[in-house]
Amino acid sequence: MPFAQESQVSSVLRPLYGDLVSLVQRAHSDWMQGPFARTMQDPKVRANVIWNQFLYYAKAHFEGSGLVRVENKANCQGLLVGTSFFVRMKKGTSQLLSRNYPTQAALDFNDASVDLFDGVARLELIYTLDDLGTAIDKVVLAQRHRSKILWAIDLLGGAEDHGQTVISLPVAPVDGGTPAERVLKPKKFAQKIKKTGSGDGSA
Repeated sequence: MPFAQESQVSSVLRPLYGDLVSLVQRAHSDWMQGPFARTMQDPKVRANVIWNQFLYYAKAHFEGSGLVRVENKANCQGLLVGTSFFVRMKKGTSQLLSRNYPTQAALDFNDASVDLFDGVARLELIYTLDDLGTAIDKVVLAQRHRSKILWAIDLLGGAEDHGQTVISLPVAPVDGGTPAERVLKPKKFAQKIKKTGSGDGSA
């Protein structure tokens, strides 16, 4: 599978960024308003419910679109966008890494050098929660290679201009920063840095 460039992804998926955010938020809202959030004994329950509701709403939302459809490829359910990209939705860590039991199939999915779907690039739609686990903190579209995030687009960065500012993520952390801290920032934050000459993290 070829490594997907952010510019290639954006040229196709940019019109869908708002839809993807809404689907994740709606799925999380179902969890919060459902009967099991107060009695959760294992975070896997929450992740499974949000995953299920995301796919449920995605099927209805994209039905008949001609561009996006929910498909099961190699025992992995996600969104097939045209013939170029397969996007799976997962809960992520603070480093924006999805957690998977290390089966060979899971390892292969996260290895961008392995061609699983005849040239279709694999991406992850990652959401993270706040410290209380009661609200969506980040929604990013990313390409992962093994245990590294190659690049990520912050879909919550701006209500009007999802992901318009592109900042590549180094494969290894720089100055102790995590991928979550280096995720693509919205235009307003970039302009603030340019004006002040520094970023104080207050954005």
